[in-house]
Amino acid sequence: MNRKKLLISFALISLGCLFYFFANFQRIAIPGAVFDLLQEELKLSAPYITAFGAIFMYIYAFNQLVIGVLVERFGGLRIILAGAVILALGTLLFPITSNLAIMYFARVLVGLGGSMFYLSLIREIKACVPDKDFGIAISIMLFVGYAGGIAANAPFVFAMKYMSWREILIVLAGITAVAALIFYILTKQIQIPAINRNVKMRLLPFRLVLHKKHNRNLFSFACCNFGISYVIQAILGKKFLEDFCMMQTSDSAMVLSVMAVIAAVFNIVNASVCKLFHNHRVIFLKNASIITFGCLLCICICLLMNIRTAFIAVLFCILAGNASLTSILVPVLHLTNRKMVSGTAVSIMNFCFFMMVGILGTISGFLLNLFEPVKNGNVIVYSNLSYLAVFGTFFLLSVFEMYKAMKLSNRY
Repeated sequence: MNRKKLLISFALISLGCLFYFFANFQRIAIPGAVFDLLQEELKLSAPYITAFGAIFMYIYAFNQLVIGVLVERFGGLRIILAGAVILALGTLLFPITSNLAIMYFARVLVGLGGSMFYLSLIREIKACVPDKDFGIAISIMLFVGYAGGIAANAPFVFAMKYMSWREILIVLAGITAVAALIFYILTKQIQIPAINRNVKMRLLPFRLVLHKKHNRNLFSFACCNFGISYVIQAILGKKFLEDFCMMQTSDSAMVLSVMAVIAAVFNIVNASVCKLFHNHRVIFLKNASIITFGCLLCICICLLMNIRTAFIAVLFCILAGNASLTSILVPVLHLTNRKMVSGTAVSIMNFCFFMMVGILGTISGFLLNLFEPVKNGNVIVYSNLSYLAVFGTFFLLSVFEMYKAMKLSNRY
């Protein structure tokens, strides 16, 4: 690869990482950081607000099952460009309207566009980075993505002191659109590989993966573990800390940003600790399920006893670190599946991750409405009973998670 092409390729990858950053920002910021503002402006109950997050997750999840095939067929650069255009359109459409149907459609676009970057970037990085640097390059890409989640809470809330949330999102949409235009111009400076028309969607790899009982148990454990933590981070954690723990908006946003930092760091920490214990990965996963169970039990006790303690924020951070298990789960999938279907197994796991977040987000919205909330000025505050219904459901799910974890074979 000549110097000019290499520089352009790195520029394209850098822009792709920027899109990945914005996709993660959107995934966390809406509705998490602006839950109260959306509720106040749109005059909607909780299920309609949590739907903004759930819609994104559903679209993102389903796309994980097909995006790998699209990347192989059309190449990473084409998919990144398509994703950037769709993401820019969705992020612009959402803040310029108060029509609920259009706002939901905008979230569909954001979820669709946001789902196109992860696998595309991995393919393009693999093509222009030496094998010895591949792991480092992927780590940098992931960190940039996680940084979007960090920016979606405390920095976003801080910026709202100077601009409205709508204005901030419009500015970010404009940056995304300009970056997409630059990306398109740069792609014209290099020769993109031809479309591989031999690559087609096949059901056989999915059947082979799902036929294996160990895979089904692993997916069940993983989606519960990730889903509980992520729905707290992306949808209702900030609102809960403000309603029950009576935290200030800036403090609750900071907790959620710290959760994102911990999630970013602990994929490396968990893998390193697991390696210190001779890579007994499944035993590590079983311990993780017990930690989830314990944290949710403590939160439910606090709700039952009306213990409004900031220690709950610590439990949230523990859940964030405990759910950062991709660096352990992916090797387990590669060890327990044939090479020809290991990529499909990872795609299915990603699908399970975000589908569970969407389902839990939807359920949480309805559970919050089980009991009548009270109004504190313009802010709707949900009762202990509402949150007990939500976290009680999460607790029961953690029991199922622990049951599935204990059925995993200790050989891996």
